[in-house]
Amino acid sequence: MGGGHRVVASYLVVANETADSPELHHAVAEIHKHDPDAEFVIVIPTTPLNLLQQFEGTVKSARVLAAQRAQSTRRYLESLGVRVRSTRVGNWDPYMAIEEELANEKYEAIVLSTLPPGVSRWLRMDLPSRVARRHPEIRLVHVVSRSATGRSASESPN
Repeated sequence: MGGGHRVVASYLVVANETADSPELHHAVAEIHKHDPDAEFVIVIPTTPLNLLQQFEGTVKSARVLAAQRAQSTRRYLESLGVRVRSTRVGNWDPYMAIEEELANEKYEAIVLSTLPPGVSRWLRMDLPSRVARRHPEIRLVHVVSRSATGRSASESPN
């Protein structure tokens, strides 16, 4: 090898309702622990509001909500010392959002965060399997978060 210049690994984080979940934060923190130089790109698809489990009624558009989630996720991860290179609001279709991102950049892994089976629209779409089949060369880290937001975690006993 030589040259002393190490290529910094980039990780793609894709989430929407689970963007602020402790499970996702933990998964990113683990990657960061093993690869402290790693950079993360956060993509929040603009899921139409009527398809979301819950959101604050004051939000006017899916795009605004996605942007807010991207920013709050970024702030939290940066508070852990994680390097977030950018945040983006993606296509409303999470598969397309991932495809568009992978077309422009090389990623070490995709961290895909979903709600649990039965609740998750992305799992009903078979999103993790579709992405894994389409990009066998990229490691897929599928994080299942118990709750849509950190706030509602107290409501679910398990």
